[in-house]
Amino acid sequence: MPQEAVAVRAAADAAALEPVRSAAPDGRLPIVIGVSGHRHLRAADLPKHREHVRELFTQLRRRYPSTPLRILTSLAEGADRLVAQVALEEGHELLVPLPLEPADYERDFPASVEEFHSILRRVPPEQVFVLPQDEDADSGALTPHAYREKRYRAIGVFLAQQSHVLLALWDGHQTASNAGTSAVVHLKLEGPSGMPEAGLRPLDAEDGGPVYHVHAPRAGDTAQSANPPKWLFPQEGDAALFHTLCKRMERFNGEPLRRSMTARLREATEALLPDIASRSASERNLATAFATADLLARHYQRLTRAVLRFTLLFAALLALTFELYAEVLPLRALPAGYLAAFASLTALLIWQGRRDVQGRYLDYRALAEGMRVQFYWRLAGLPDSASSSYLRKQLDELRWIREALRAAAALPPPAAAHPELALQYWIGGQASYYADRAHSQRRRMHLYERGSQLFMGAGLLATALLVVFWSRLETLPFWHRWLVVLMGFAPIGAALWETYSERLGLRAQVNQYARFAGIFRRARRFADSIDRHPARHDRHHALVALLRELGREALMENGDWVLLLRERPIVLPKG
Repeated sequence: MPQEAVAVRAAADAAALEPVRSAAPDGRLPIVIGVSGHRHLRAADLPKHREHVRELFTQLRRRYPSTPLRILTSLAEGADRLVAQVALEEGHELLVPLPLEPADYERDFPASVEEFHSILRRVPPEQVFVLPQDEDADSGALTPHAYREKRYRAIGVFLAQQSHVLLALWDGHQTASNAGTSAVVHLKLEGPSGMPEAGLRPLDAEDGGPVYHVHAPRAGDTAQSANPPKWLFPQEGDAALFHTLCKRMERFNGEPLRRSMTARLREATEALLPDIASRSASERNLATAFATADLLARHYQRLTRAVLRFTLLFAALLALTFELYAEVLPLRALPAGYLAAFASLTALLIWQGRRDVQGRYLDYRALAEGMRVQFYWRLAGLPDSASSSYLRKQLDELRWIREALRAAAALPPPAAAHPELALQYWIGGQASYYADRAHSQRRRMHLYERGSQLFMGAGLLATALLVVFWSRLETLPFWHRWLVVLMGFAPIGAALWETYSERLGLRAQVNQYARFAGIFRRARRFADSIDRHPARHDRHHALVALLRELGREALMENGDWVLLLRERPIVLPKG
């Protein structure tokens, strides 16, 4: 072999031994694909299975080009590894939850351990983890076989809960095992009702998801012929719902503003935790996703307010132009101005509707607040998922946000718990923030109320002058006409001023901020009481319980706020 070829081969071998690094976080939300399938597949079917898996990936990437794919697979023999190899060839991210410690797990496939490790070497180490065990006192009494079955069942529940779609290489036959592929398919299609061990509430809405079924007969089965793959959905109409959810994530991932946000992302992530740059890749990913949603929400909030202001300004101009033309200046220029204002208002409302400015603002704000909760829960070591903590009544309206939070939370479990940091940077910072916001929004609300009162007072004064000085004003037509204009326009101005305050939801925001300020103050006092009376509490468990309750309250309040403002769209004022 030539010397140059030897050097190239040595360099390639050395590169293969270097640890794979995680990609830099970019704040995008992935479509998460869980993988389950048979361990022993017919050798003749493998090329066709690879083709079907690649077709699924290609279909999703073509339809949602800005959205990455994250593949969840435990790298068992057969189907899991086939999908993993195709995913790596296509450049997709792998997340590898293992049911057991690697040395113990390898006992289930002694003949293919090297293949297992060859795939693991291509995955960043922080993306490979052993699924945390439940604190179950009965686990020690299980037989080795029953214990392994329980751990494989836990992997199935994890795949069903954390994925948007389950990719199942399966022969379609139901089995008695509660840890096999048929059980995982059932868990995904049935949702929470099929997972009693997942800690979900019995009245949670049915929240199952789709399964992409690649028909894969087991090795030795000569009776079946492989059928084309097909989608399985829990209910009729869920296909459209699934693609709607993916479109919303694609819209978020494809926001053109991302290119201009790079410099501000660091500041926004450090607002969560100052030393975020030194944290794990998973925490940096979650923080970057939060920062992206937060910055986008702020941008669309400014746009929403600008659109609302211009909408009401054009409405005021229309009313004033009509009054002037009718009472004071019957000039041709005024109808022309009226037409221009009307056309501008129509164009603005059409642009807002197509761009969905207000919808993006509300969605991204809800998404950011959900990821804030998820970040601090993770920092505190809580396994809870923010995606399952919205109110049942909010399931349909906030469904895509739940799925986006599911994508953001599909990460390895935290290596360590730091409830004190969550306490310091979440509770400490938010208490003062909400108190300040409640005060500033209350001042704005009172300002708008005074503006409305000013319009009403001016209208009342003009009307009184017309009544009291009617005879005198009959001889002063100039003043008479202007008073009539003011009398007619003042109530319209007052109504538009009130409409602006009402569409901004200022009163609702004041109440929400005040409630949140009170909640965070009480949380701070409770945390202080733990420090003052350590004998009364197990500090760690008390802090974790506090943070869990605080997160649920925050998600509930934020969801209610989003629904409230969605009922107040930007439209032409009526009346």
